[in-house]
Amino acid sequence: MTMRQEISPEIKKIQETVVGMYSEVPWPSHRDADEEMGWRLKCLGVRPQDYQGKKVLDMGCGTGEYALWYAQNGAAEVTGIDLSDGSLALAEKRRQEAGLDNARFQKMDILNCELPDNYFDYSYSVGVLHHTGDPLRGFAHLARITKPGGVVVVSLYSQYSRRILRGKQTICKWLGGDDIHKRVRWGERLFPRTLKKLDARYHGVNTKNIAYDIFGFPHESLHTAGEVLRWFDQCGLEYIGAFAPLRVRDYFYAFRQPEYARFRATFDGFPVMRAVADFMTGISKDIGPKDDDVPPFPRPGALSRAMSQSAWILFGLRFNCFTMAAKKKG
Repeated sequence: MTMRQEISPEIKKIQETVVGMYSEVPWPSHRDADEEMGWRLKCLGVRPQDYQGKKVLDMGCGTGEYALWYAQNGAAEVTGIDLSDGSLALAEKRRQEAGLDNARFQKMDILNCELPDNYFDYSYSVGVLHHTGDPLRGFAHLARITKPGGVVVVSLYSQYSRRILRGKQTICKWLGGDDIHKRVRWGERLFPRTLKKLDARYHGVNTKNIAYDIFGFPHESLHTAGEVLRWFDQCGLEYIGAFAPLRVRDYFYAFRQPEYARFRATFDGFPVMRAVADFMTGISKDIGPKDDDVPPFPRPGALSRAMSQSAWILFGLRFNCFTMAAKKKG
């Protein structure tokens, strides 16, 4: 286990504000993890045997939707860690309601993660590290606690697809200053359509919770696939897949999967993109990698990454986060 390291006053301030907001307004208040996990995991190069019967860690578990999904889908032991008391209380309530004895939630700082080295078979962090002020530090812990041969999954805000939203957030910051509640009120007043679209995407999640997550956030950083690949290299990890895919040919594999039909709601409101997806589905039987070619997917080159990430801009908030997976070497 690594020694506990001091956190700078600036990072501590970010932590206190972020944790305070999500304790007061836990996010998400509801999410249908089933809708997205089947297709997402296939695109990530993750197989059921990577987590079924295995020890799983959810770093920054929030209200526990993903942790409970893995607990319900074959994981032997699921541990969720977070600093938000409000989120952890809701996660524990849901665990008890579901009667899942193979999941547990624990209050812990992900930047000073005190879990043992090489312990978990499958470790992930979804939509959390970009709020910490030091995402690489948190990611290094995620890799450290994973066993050699185990899977590491990370999801971060995209520097590409979040650009339009960043402009709206900047306006709310100008008008609301350091007052999170004022920012949210300005966001609700100026950009109701953005909140309405997200509310529809998350199937009736409390719009107020969405407004705080989008416009009230105290801190966030934006990232690229190339940056995450460098993290993989620094931490001794080997790329196995991404969602959305990072090579054009991998989209043909993705749209051929039966799970795509359930995830189709992602394209609501984007008829052109929906038509492109349907076209690719129709011709993918003869083009692109076959099922026995994956996983893992080959590491994407710079041109493929640039093309794919630029295309994500068209999806906007549908792909405001991107996810990448790797296996720990050794």
